[in-house]
Amino acid sequence: MASPSLSVPYALLPSLQQTHLIDDDDDPITVDRSIFSLSEKKLYEWKNTLKGHVGAWCVGSSHGWIILLDQNGVPLLLNSSSSTTINVPPLPLSFLHPVTYSYFAEYLRKTFIVKAILMCCSSPSSYILAIMYGSNYKIAYCNSATWVELPDDKQSYCDIVFSSNYLYALTQDGSVEVWNICGQIPKRLILLTPTADANYKEEKPYLENNFSRNLYLVVSAEEILLVTRFIGNFVNDDGLVIEEGDLLSSEDTQPLICPYRTKYFSVYKLDIEDKRWKKMRSLHDKVLFLGANESVSMDAKACLGCEANSIYFTDDRWEEMTLDYMYGGHDWGVFNLEEKCVKSLMQCANRIDPPPIWVVP
Repeated sequence: MASPSLSVPYALLPSLQQTHLIDDDDDPITVDRSIFSLSEKKLYEWKNTLKGHVGAWCVGSSHGWIILLDQNGVPLLLNSSSSTTINVPPLPLSFLHPVTYSYFAEYLRKTFIVKAILMCCSSPSSYILAIMYGSNYKIAYCNSATWVELPDDKQSYCDIVFSSNYLYALTQDGSVEVWNICGQIPKRLILLTPTADANYKEEKPYLENNFSRNLYLVVSAEEILLVTRFIGNFVNDDGLVIEEGDLLSSEDTQPLICPYRTKYFSVYKLDIEDKRWKKMRSLHDKVLFLGANESVSMDAKACLGCEANSIYFTDDRWEEMTLDYMYGGHDWGVFNLEEKCVKSLMQCANRIDPPPIWVVP
């Protein structure tokens, strides 16, 4: 694949040569990937992407770096344009407690890390890798040599991003924390708990029990955004969200296969003076990239083939992806804030394993 296509955001997917788009960890073909080019709306084969790391699993991407766990569950960093690889110290056993490292590598490796992001440093040897992990969604970071866990005095987190060498963390109640993690000991500089604009009319259909929500934090030089993603838990072929009870009928003992699908997004902007999340009607000339990658806002003009005022998203329901062999990784597309609807980016199977992930150089 020609390198100019790597200069714009693209999605990393399983190799085109794989049947059913599902990885077999022991198959050498798992070092290959394909790339979905946004500018051309086309898939390309990318040979030996993972540089011989057979069965490596992608847990995040940040500043053009891909963050992987190898088959033993040890993290490594891969720069997609320069092919530079950096080995990261293994996760401490205390993070995995009470399970052993071998159990973690075999059974938990694909779901344990929820988000992994990288502080963009001048030299690769001085990186800081931050992760959100475990069933309690804790945060820890590795400063090139040592893993450090953030003091856990807050409820579980739902997103982390780096900006201006600070770590921003979003909690389930919409609070924002800002941490300085460049010193010996992590120090929380800011804890902000804003109130949110009530906008029940538009969001009411998505607040029912048959929907789930994911929250994302986007930090740029101009603004801090809170994005809510509404996911229908069971969506049929007609795009209708149905109740779990509708999956089985008295006539048919085989349950319907109705995977989860994203149906709607809301975007809020932080008003720091008012300590309020204010509803945004439009992203104007911006696009957002959300999912397992570091949440990011970009100028639509800088992203060839991107629609302004849109959110490009990939599947990041790690726990759900392993529950059913029929689907998982499939929930990706683009949502336009003006049209208020989700469009697919390409025709694909219900199951994509490993799931697509945005790489934003």
